Amino acid sequence: MSGAMAWFDALLDLVLSPALWLGVTIAAACSVVFYGWRGGGLRQLGRDLVAGLVGFGLGQLAGTWLGFDWLRVGQVQVLLGAGGALVALLVGRSIWRPGSRRR
Repeated sequence: MSGAMAWFDALLDLVLSPALWLGVTIAAACSVVFYGWRGGGLRQLGRDLVAGLVGFGLGQLAGTWLGFDWLRVGQVQVLLGAGGALVALLVGRSIWRPGSRRR
C-alpha cells in the first residue's frame, strides 16, 4: 500500500507545484495575447493555447538544461519559456492558418 501512496504523493506534489501553475499561467497569457493580436476564431484560440503551452514547456526544458539563470522566477525559466511559446505560436500559425479549410 505504501508504494501506491508514494506514487499518489509524487503526483500530488506535481499537480500542486507553484512553478507548474506559474508556467501554465505565463504560457496561457502569451497565447491569449498572441491570439488577440492575430485573431482567428475559437478553434484557433484552442490551437494557440496548445502551441503556447508546448512551446513554453520546451523553452523551460532548454533553459533548465542550459543552466540559464537570467529572468528566472524560482524554477520557472520565464525568458526562454516565453521565447519558446512565441516560436511555437508562430510555427503553429504557419501550419494552421485561420480561415483556410483543407479538403
